[in-house]
Amino acid sequence: MRVLWPHNFDPSAPNGGSFMYTTMRGLEELGVDVCLEYLGNLRSPIRIAKAMKYIREISGNFDLVHAQYGSACALVTSAVRDRPLVMTIRGNDWTTYDESLGFIYFHTRLARWMTKISFRHFKGVISVSNRMLTSIIPYASQAQFLILPAPIDLEKWTQQKPMINNRKEKWVLFTSQRISDPVKRYALCKKVIELANQSMHNIVLRTAVDLPHAAMPAFVASCDAILCTSESEGWPNSIKEALACNVPFVSTDISDLAEIAAQEPSCRVCNPNAVDLARNLCEVLKMPRQNNLRRFVDPMDIKTSSRRLLSFYESLLKN
Repeated sequence: MRVLWPHNFDPSAPNGGSFMYTTMRGLEELGVDVCLEYLGNLRSPIRIAKAMKYIREISGNFDLVHAQYGSACALVTSAVRDRPLVMTIRGNDWTTYDESLGFIYFHTRLARWMTKISFRHFKGVISVSNRMLTSIIPYASQAQFLILPAPIDLEKWTQQKPMINNRKEKWVLFTSQRISDPVKRYALCKKVIELANQSMHNIVLRTAVDLPHAAMPAFVASCDAILCTSESEGWPNSIKEALACNVPFVSTDISDLAEIAAQEPSCRVCNPNAVDLARNLCEVLKMPRQNNLRRFVDPMDIKTSSRRLLSFYESLLKN
C-alpha cells in the first residue's frame, strides 16, 4: 500500500510534527509505503491553489491520500478526486480560541471553516479525542470515523532515573512549542505556581520549550507533575508523555482528560482559575508517586495505533 501524507508541519521547526514521524515509522514497520509532502506556507489563496494543483497531479501514484491536519491542509487535499481521502483533525484545526480578539481568535475560526467545507470530499475522518469527534460528526455524516490519538513510543517514554536525586524541590512541568501561544495560557500557569508556593514553598516550574525531542523523556520523567492550563487541545501529547513516565497531571478541562481523572485520584481536571488549579496541584504533589499511570496510554502505543490505522486504511479501500 502506498499512502501520500500532505502536511504543513515545518520540517525546520524544533519538534515540528514529531508525532507524525512516529506514526509514519509505525506504519512503515507494517509494510506501508508512506510519502510525506510538506505543503509549505498556505497563507494566501494563490499558494493554496498551486498546492491543490500539485497534490492532484501526484496523487495518482498512491492508493490513498491522508491529510495530516485539517484547515488549509485538508482544503488542499480535497482537490484530489479519484483516490480515497482521509483527514486527521488534531486540535486548532477544529477548536476555536475565545478568550480575546486578535490573530488567534480569527485564525482558529478560519481554520475550522476550511476544515468544515472540506469534509464532504473525505471518505475517512480521524479525531484524536472522543470529545472532539462528538462535535465533528454532524458536519461529516458521510464519512467513516476513527478515534486515534497520536501514538507514543512506550519503549522510549519510561520512568527513567531522575536528573537530580534527593532534591527537596517539587518540579512541575509545563510544555509548549511557544510560550507566547495564548491558547496555552502561560500567564495562568505562572499564577498557579505562585499561589501553590504560598502553601508549599518548594515548587519549581520547569518549562520545556524548544528542547530537542530526544532529551524530552528524561526531562519529563524527572518531574513530579505536569500542569496544563490550555484553553483547548486535541489530545495533548505532553500529558500523554507524562503519563507514560508515571507523572500525574493537573489540567483544565480539555480533550478526554476528565475520563482519566475520574479513575485516577492523582490526576485532576479543574476549573480554569488559578486558585482551583493551585489547590489541586498542591494536593497532587503531596501524594506518593504513582506507578500505574502508563495504563492510560497503553492503547496509544505506536504498535497498537499503527495496526488500527492500517486497518482503517484497508476498510476505506475495500468499501
